Amino acid sequence: MNSMLALVMLIVAAGTNDYPSRYAASATVVVAAADSADRSKSRADFVCDGTSDQEEINAAIQSLPTAGGTVLLLEGTYDIRKVPGKLGGVIIDRSNVTLAGQGTSTRLIQASGQNTNVIRIIGSGVGNIIIRDLWVDANRDGNSEGQGDPNVSHDRFEFCGIKAYFQAPGGPGGDTNHDITIRDCRVMNAHRLGIMLEGRNMKVVDNVLGNAGSDSVEILTGPGEIRGNYVEITGRTHVGIGTDRADSIIMANNIIHVKEGGDIDIGFRSWAASHRHTIIGNVLTVDAGGVCRKAMDIRGEDTSVTGNVIHAAEPASPVELAITAGFAVVSGNVFENVKIVVDDATEAGGPIVVKDNIMKNSALDHRRGKLITQ
Repeated sequence: MNSMLALVMLIVAAGTNDYPSRYAASATVVVAAADSADRSKSRADFVCDGTSDQEEINAAIQSLPTAGGTVLLLEGTYDIRKVPGKLGGVIIDRSNVTLAGQGTSTRLIQASGQNTNVIRIIGSGVGNIIIRDLWVDANRDGNSEGQGDPNVSHDRFEFCGIKAYFQAPGGPGGDTNHDITIRDCRVMNAHRLGIMLEGRNMKVVDNVLGNAGSDSVEILTGPGEIRGNYVEITGRTHVGIGTDRADSIIMANNIIHVKEGGDIDIGFRSWAASHRHTIIGNVLTVDAGGVCRKAMDIRGEDTSVTGNVIHAAEPASPVELAITAGFAVVSGNVFENVKIVVDDATEAGGPIVVKDNIMKNSALDHRRGKLITQ
């Protein structure tokens, strides 16, 4: 047995977190859960003990070579707790990192009373991050006390499943995050947002998302994509898929399903004074006994809404599609039990084109703005 292998085995056996990056044998570091199979533990670089498992995960991230690499989480349940003095449990504060699991068999569950982000990406200019194939449960019933200062940007939103923001709220500044992808994950039960990403080239692709106190997913700054996700609403949620202060965003091929007992304010939202949103090929379904106040809230300019299907089950309770900014096209959609409200609140007075839609028990309510229907 060579000295390098002996050192790794001693560190793993001792359960210590002291695993300097110079000992990383390759660009993939393997972490096993306390309840992983024995054969999985036998090939792991770190083996968690079932309590504060973010310690081993964070040590694995720090152990990657300078060029970066992959931390592979094997099957099992990982207990995630807040790192003292930090803004989360699992902390990614370096670039060129992939955090990967085994799909729904790899579960990161926030312990009760932590009131933090399960996964927090932070650091000036940190980018080229992929998070994939994980089940992230923020356990909002056990972590509902996080408030934050409403006068400090982001401070109220440090209680998410996965969050990327380059600094601490009110922090010292720096360069924004970039090139972050969340893919093939299940992100559930967030006190604030399920996924919140600020920076350029942010992608949220092919995930299953659930209830959140704020948004199931939100991108800020842009450009970015929210594509191919399934959002299931069974309880109280503010927004399903949204943006905030973000330009050049694609929202495509997503499904939002508001089930009986589900209660959501807005299905799809673009922020006021934003530009260039394409909302295409999405499906929003509101079952009987479910509540959706607005299917879409189009506040930004230069927006194309096409190829979407919106269905509300109860004819007596149509869902609203609100357009409050000009330079918008709403065309080629199928609406059932929908009320389209055109009420341009901007000063630009850009055209709003609403035509060539199938309107099943649906209506157009023109209040303000330069409406074109032919």
